[in-house]
Amino acid sequence: MSYNLAIPERIRDFITIAEIEDPTPVIQDLFLRKFGDEPPTFGHHIVAFYVAGPSRTPISYLHLWTRNRLGYVGGGCTDGRVFKQLTELQKKAISAEGGLLRQTLLYCFTRHENELDAFFGHCGNARAKEVDLAAGFLETSEEKLLVRWNVELPEHKKHALINEAISIGDF
Repeated sequence: MSYNLAIPERIRDFITIAEIEDPTPVIQDLFLRKFGDEPPTFGHHIVAFYVAGPSRTPISYLHLWTRNRLGYVGGGCTDGRVFKQLTELQKKAISAEGGLLRQTLLYCFTRHENELDAFFGHCGNARAKEVDLAAGFLETSEEKLLVRWNVELPEHKKHALINEAISIGDF
């Protein structure tokens, strides 16, 4: 199912976002280049595609896995090789909308927030953190851990969930 209504109008003609079942044939090359490893085979795989005529080329990826009504977001990356193929006008439009990571995050939030109490993100990159915060994540007491609450929770419960996310380590 596609949630393109969440895609801003100025990029809707050339960017589409979808959740796919098997990421391997679609984003394996990108994931290997960015992380030096195979993409995860579990969870949810959100891909932004560059649309040029009849072709759809993956340009950005985000991974979400869930456990106990919590979502763990990671693996966010954009394919610079594909991005270079865009026109200057398209690049400026994407930039004006906060970038492709922001768009895949917003898609993820829109698609899954009703089934999860919170999203957690683990971010060690300053630019990505800036985008994560602009998309709705909040900082926690743990330096690299971010959270986006989807429901009202008492502070002691929030603290327990943050500790649970910390115990997982990098994701």
